[in-house]
Amino acid sequence: MSALRRMAAALRANPGVAAVVALGIAWGVIMHAGGWAQQAHFAEVRALASGSPEIDRWHWETGDKAWIDGHFYSVKSPGVAALSIPFYAAIDALGGHELARDAAANARRASHPRWNPHVVPPYASYGYDAPRAIRVQSRVEENTPILWALTLIVAVIPSVALLLGVRWLADRLLPGYGTAAAITLGIATMLMVFAAEYFSHAIGAALGFAAFAVLFSERAGPPRLALVAAGGLLAGLAVTFEYQTGLVGAVLFFYAALRAPAARLPRAVVYAGGALAGALPALAYNAWALGSPLRFAYSDAVAVIGRSGHAELGLNSDGFFGITLPRLDAALDVLVSGRGVLVLTPVLVAAAIGVVLMRRRGHRAEAWVIAGVTGAYLLYNFGYWQPLGGGTPGPRFLIPILPFLALGLAFAYQRLRALTLALAIPSAIWMVVASVTYPLIGFQGSGLWVQDLGDGTLEHTLLTALGVRDGWLALAPVLVAIGAAIVFAAAATPRARIGDIRPALAALAVWAAVFVLAPPLTEDTTTTLGGDTSALLPTAAAVVIATVVLVVLRYRERRGERAGRSERAGGELALSEPSP
Repeated sequence: MSALRRMAAALRANPGVAAVVALGIAWGVIMHAGGWAQQAHFAEVRALASGSPEIDRWHWETGDKAWIDGHFYSVKSPGVAALSIPFYAAIDALGGHELARDAAANARRASHPRWNPHVVPPYASYGYDAPRAIRVQSRVEENTPILWALTLIVAVIPSVALLLGVRWLADRLLPGYGTAAAITLGIATMLMVFAAEYFSHAIGAALGFAAFAVLFSERAGPPRLALVAAGGLLAGLAVTFEYQTGLVGAVLFFYAALRAPAARLPRAVVYAGGALAGALPALAYNAWALGSPLRFAYSDAVAVIGRSGHAELGLNSDGFFGITLPRLDAALDVLVSGRGVLVLTPVLVAAAIGVVLMRRRGHRAEAWVIAGVTGAYLLYNFGYWQPLGGGTPGPRFLIPILPFLALGLAFAYQRLRALTLALAIPSAIWMVVASVTYPLIGFQGSGLWVQDLGDGTLEHTLLTALGVRDGWLALAPVLVAIGAAIVFAAAATPRARIGDIRPALAALAVWAAVFVLAPPLTEDTTTTLGGDTSALLPTAAAVVIATVVLVVLRYRERRGERAGRSERAGGELALSEPSP
């Protein structure tokens, strides 16, 4: 008990760390249902644990697979599976499968079960075989608690480390505002969802940002080639976990090499050598599994499952692994469709403005890195055949840019607090709503989240697995932890003037208009103008809540200003009175 009291005292003394820990608890308690991407990673875990890269035994659980020389392979990078193997082995050795079955049985008795095959499955995904569909979905259900346990290792803990890294670096750039930037990243962007999903995005983003943090530290002191090599190593490891993070490493190459004109070549060589060392596990895996270090399963990804599981290949056959020249329709989808970043997470606009403010404050190299990473990923998404990345609460391939942009939030909170809060509140509301219902939506649109919320059809949590049947009661620890994170973050952030709130209210009105009017410009058929008006409720709530918060803060600020003027006037009057 004394240890717990000491820990509580330490968190109270450091509210910034307490905020990150609270948010990590929220991520760790929630237990998301799995989809194709998660099952592709999990199939790779079981295959590698058995000593083979082939996922033939489990391929019906996922559509994210490749068919090569008579065998199925996961199309995912090997990092998540490799990190998961020792923990999966420990779970297996300690009787975890039996515990998982018991947890799944408890979840099945919940008021709104989410994991069990209680609806007619899409038989096309299972070779048009109904008994197989039920068998596979039942197996997926029983394994969901194990997937949650592995998610703690490969997503939740790396995401906590990522927030701590953003907080540290933002405080170096602008002391006092790192916590606000980190918690906004964790609640008001897609990281809120993917920090608790068995995807590679969170850990890939964490490693890519860690490489940037190491190189920033090196630039802050005397030249040290060991740190340059460490930055390259982290950037290469990010590729081992998620191939696409190579874009981050490419931008950081210039950040590392161009510091000292007289030493550019050795710095470039050292960074590149570290990056190659970090990427070696992925290259070695390709050589072992596919016969060549430069052969990737993406080249033979299944396009149509059919009755065989591989009726048609070439899902990513266009251009370079599915990437062609940027397209206007893809750009509109990424930015302003119903799941576009400017529609669901408008706080990123404030983050971009903050990056401009950062550059004006003298951090030119860092601002150019953020711009380079952001531009590279936008072009990549604008040219990819599936710009939103399938069923997701936004274009998930943009996740690696989020911690970089979050650094701009520190400057935005200092200079434009009202505007940043006005855009952060609707972003947080939408991401939390997505996270607690069913985040991995596709063509259903964000209205599905609202319907699930109204019906009480919520994602399961650790309490559900322990037998709590009411969805809201099981979700309560998640909501309390999120609230605690916000309170701690506010306590850790210096007070700054709210000032005139009219520009912030105007920005809020513009966002609401974009939410309603912009998605019809895309191919999105689930817009509020297309008949699905349920999404207007959270939008209206966000506008009202943000307006009330700004008005209250401004009222308190003006009352304090009047009190200060009265005190000064009283002091001047006392000084002007003659002594008796």
